[in-house]
Amino acid sequence: MNDESRRPDTSAPHDTPAAWTFFRQWLKNPRAMASLAPSSRQLAAQMVAQLPKGARRIVELGAGTGVFTRALIEHGIAPGDLLVVELNAELYALLRRRFPESNVVHGDACDLAEIAHTSGFAEPGGVDAVISGLGFLAMPRSLQKRILQAVFSVLGADKPLIQFTYGPSNPLPRDLLTELGLGVRRGGFAWRNVPPATVYVYTRNRSTPIRAVRPGEAG
Repeated sequence: MNDESRRPDTSAPHDTPAAWTFFRQWLKNPRAMASLAPSSRQLAAQMVAQLPKGARRIVELGAGTGVFTRALIEHGIAPGDLLVVELNAELYALLRRRFPESNVVHGDACDLAEIAHTSGFAEPGGVDAVISGLGFLAMPRSLQKRILQAVFSVLGADKPLIQFTYGPSNPLPRDLLTELGLGVRRGGFAWRNVPPATVYVYTRNRSTPIRAVRPGEAG
């Protein structure tokens, strides 16, 4: 292995203005951004590799500058079959400019069921996978639960939530996964990412549907 192959992969497929936009948003709210730089090509490839065979319609949460969005399109997902949800207003505007043919929505992952319905992604079997760049480690358990309920309310049985983390283990509490009837497996490790990241894949391991819960309702 030569010295070049040992270097971290910081050359994600984004231009300098996009990277600067991401960094500015991190400076404003580090806990909300999960990382100070966009993800690498290696991590994007690891995430896309976990898509189920024949996956067509994909939801992406917390898309940032669109590194995973671009990788999904290059993988063969049609732009119109992508529903991209971004809470940060400036990053949302950037994504709209970069991916005008995709369904880019300024919204909260907790509202995914309503967003999917409005965007035409809510029909049975309509979502084949959810790819997430959300910072679950920085969230309280109650928020983690609301997001998972929203995600699995639009995913069919055996359809995955694909998530990465910079932590040393699965970023979601085991008791929460058990409560919601979710299974998890490790999907890959992107050692060249800065910082290194691990991919986890979550699926529903029981047939009972999971209903999205609105704020104020009992979880």
